[in-house]
Amino acid sequence: MTPKTTWTRSLRTTLAQAARDTAYLTVGTLTSALALAVWITGVTLTLSLVVFVVGLPIMIASAVAFRWTAELDRRNAAWLLGRPVHGVYRGGGHGLRARLRATLRDPQSARDLVWLVLHSMLGFTLGCIGVGMVVLVAGLVTLPAWYWSLPNGRVDFGLWHADSTAKAFLGVLLALPTAFVTVGVLRVCARAESWLAVRLLDGDDAGVSPSADSPTDAPPRRRRFDPEIAFSLHGAVTAFVAVLMAVIWVGVGLGYFWPAWVWLGIAAPLGIHVVIRRAARAPAVRGRAVRVHAEASALIVGYLTLVWAMSGGGTFWPFWAALGLSVPLGLHALVVYRDRLNPTREQELTERVDVLTRTRQGALDVQAAELRRIERDLHDGAQARLVSLSMLVGRAEEQLADRPEVAALVRRAREEAGAAIGELRDLARGIAPPVLTDRGLSAAVQALGVRAPMAVTVDVFDEGRPPPVVETAAYFVVAEALTNVAKHAGGAAARVVVTREASRLVVEVSDDGPGGADPAGSGLRGLVSRVEAIDGTLRVTSPAGGPTTIRAELPCGS
Repeated sequence: MTPKTTWTRSLRTTLAQAARDTAYLTVGTLTSALALAVWITGVTLTLSLVVFVVGLPIMIASAVAFRWTAELDRRNAAWLLGRPVHGVYRGGGHGLRARLRATLRDPQSARDLVWLVLHSMLGFTLGCIGVGMVVLVAGLVTLPAWYWSLPNGRVDFGLWHADSTAKAFLGVLLALPTAFVTVGVLRVCARAESWLAVRLLDGDDAGVSPSADSPTDAPPRRRRFDPEIAFSLHGAVTAFVAVLMAVIWVGVGLGYFWPAWVWLGIAAPLGIHVVIRRAARAPAVRGRAVRVHAEASALIVGYLTLVWAMSGGGTFWPFWAALGLSVPLGLHALVVYRDRLNPTREQELTERVDVLTRTRQGALDVQAAELRRIERDLHDGAQARLVSLSMLVGRAEEQLADRPEVAALVRRAREEAGAAIGELRDLARGIAPPVLTDRGLSAAVQALGVRAPMAVTVDVFDEGRPPPVVETAAYFVVAEALTNVAKHAGGAAARVVVTREASRLVVEVSDDGPGGADPAGSGLRGLVSRVEAIDGTLRVTSPAGGPTTIRAELPCGS
């Protein structure tokens, strides 16, 4: 294939993708307007009439309307992605009470509402940006044919305007770089909206899919509602209300900017949501409660300060609230960090940690040396004796050619001795591989790559040997990772990279398989324990679709 043919095919592919993105965003713009009307109508009617009996069937009807509207975007996303996008809903049952219960407990219905709210704003914005860029390119290409027809005989682009034929043809030249930018903008907008659609509308994306041989009203596996989606919905609703208040203010003739008070009111629950979200995501370490306490106090003081500023200033009365909140916060911090008031105790704990670290390192080094001694003893002692025994039994078998019954028993003894030799060799290799002991980590990893059933690329540093315990841990990380690739990656190629970074040995094994590795699996859990025993870290990255990467960082001194 010539370079010209390759370039032509690439151009056609790019233009075809741009056309698909344009169509997807155009349909998304239309469905975003429909989504806005549907979710506002459904939520308004439900909240207004829910206290009456008639509000209950309206709630069910609203959920159905949400489902139908979301189905339009599922089909639009499926067309762009080239794969089905399914929604998985709970069965409705029979009767008003059963349908109402199923509607309230259905995670997918809640996700549909989140999608409609976000899509009504995000989809319209992305659609206008993408389609607007396409219209701009089309306008620049055809500029000489229509610029003169405008009332003032010119087209104003801000910093540049076309009021003559020469400038109009200059606009045609500008269409090419604008088109390149437009293709990228279309791809980004389409990917962003389709990604959100898959996250919220696709039941298969969370591992929940309808069964082909099960009834359609069978309840799927229960899927936990994502707190991140709840936070996104809260932020989207808050932004929508804020914009709506500003639009109403402009529509009624400006004047006093009263929407600021509405913004302040809706910002308070959003701020509380932020504090709760940060508290839930904070690591379980000492001081987390104090940090949450401090953030909540700061939120209250900040809110009161805004109220003071918007009400005209004057005496700074929020000072007394800040003072009142600081007293319990200080007492809380004093209780949590009371041990730091005794520096001697802290120094004792620090010294104790240092002693334990040194003694553990010494124990690990002794253990590594002892394991290598056991491996040598097995290799040079028991294994050598078994080999000698097997040879003697073989010679005895030759002497018993005229006694076939006895020769058969001797042959079985020789085979059992051979099996014992093999098991002993595997045992010794599992304790400390001879190639690792004799030739070092680089040669041992190269040997693992050669023995692997798939293609393996190995890149190992060869500048001095790390401590034995670190060397052994690195070897088994590579061995177990390659074993997992052979079992689960379907023959995909793998790459092993071992480097030194400052005082750490970094081992990274990646493959081009389908991904989805479980970090809690028995093999990987054993590797985590082995690595953490020497104060190392192991991280597994395996998104659906691949690639899978296992990265271990082991301390090995300077």
